[in-house]
Amino acid sequence: MSQDIRQRLDSHVAPNRKFETALNQGKVTATDLTVEKVGVSTRQIDYRFNEAKSHEGASDVAENLVRRVDYLLEPLAIIERDPSESKIQIRSQKPSSDGQARRYYEVNIDSQGVSIERYQASGKSRENDDINLTRESFERLCRDLDEAAVPKDRK
Repeated sequence: MSQDIRQRLDSHVAPNRKFETALNQGKVTATDLTVEKVGVSTRQIDYRFNEAKSHEGASDVAENLVRRVDYLLEPLAIIERDPSESKIQIRSQKPSSDGQARRYYEVNIDSQGVSIERYQASGKSRENDDINLTRESFERLCRDLDEAAVPKDRK
């Protein structure tokens, strides 16, 4: 699987294009992906499950991601669960700060999949910020999204 992702990144030559690749449990899409020699930059990473998850299944995915994804700029933590809509939100435990601005990851999980975005906030306003990862970290994140989606009974 990692070789497939690597080959897809190698063939993704135009900047700011959509990147998609099918994995075992779902499909990864990166919005406005730019691939450079050692890294990638994107606005959003979206992972859609092949099969919809129950709230319990989506919760399992969230817990797996918090445990697995320990290589981003800030550690992640589950901050909200909404069982009525099967939604779970994960954010950076402690945002990075740069003077007045704070930067953090926000991960939203529902029965259909996972979306990852990064934000820059100052005061009460926030705007999308680029997700900058090494190529290896991007590949690992894709694998971790896919492995976190494996149902408990198949692990």
